[in-house]
This record gives sequence, structure tokens and C-alpha cells, in this order.
Amino acid sequence: MNHTRIAAEAIRFRISTIRRPLVTSETVDIDAMAVAAVTAASPEVDSALRVIATTWQRAGFDPDELIQPWTGEQAEYFKSRPELIDLIDAIVRGAAGSIAAA
Repeated sequence: MNHTRIAAEAIRFRISTIRRPLVTSETVDIDAMAVAAVTAASPEVDSALRVIATTWQRAGFDPDELIQPWTGEQAEYFKSRPELIDLIDAIVRGAAGSIAAA
């Protein structure tokens, strides 16, 4: 699996859970954030990506859909599990930290 694509879809999903006036996927460069998160090589981001991918497969979701926008059952699965939202937030923090340091 492509870690950058997984990070991008996780970030896109997280943005979709935030109230629209605050942030939208149209106002954020999701691909740049994903690249920043992955290239920072943070242990927290690496761990989050690994757990997200493992959780996805254990939930029975098609592995190919992990790198596409998450919808329906997939989105509900992640929304209903705060620990998974926390992992996605670790990816967002990793991206923000990497971008700020650049």
C-alpha cells in the first residue's frame, strides 16, 4: 500500500468530519499534507498508518478502497471509533509539524 495515499484519504476523511466553515477539502492541499506527514518519518505517523491499514483489513473492507475517498460503512466505522480518529489526528499533526518546520 502507498502510505502517502493512505495518509491523504485519512486526512480527507478527517476534514470531512469538521464543520464546513472551519475547513474544507477545497481549502487544504490534502496531497501536500499527506506527503509532509509521510516524509517526516515520525514514529507516531508510521504507527497510525499501520494501525489504520490493519484495522481496515480486519473490518473486512476492500484493501483497494483504503486509497479512495472513504464513504458509507467505511466512514461510519471510523467515525464511531474515537481511537481511530485519534490516529488520524496524529497524521494531521505530523503533517502540520512537518510543514511548519519547513
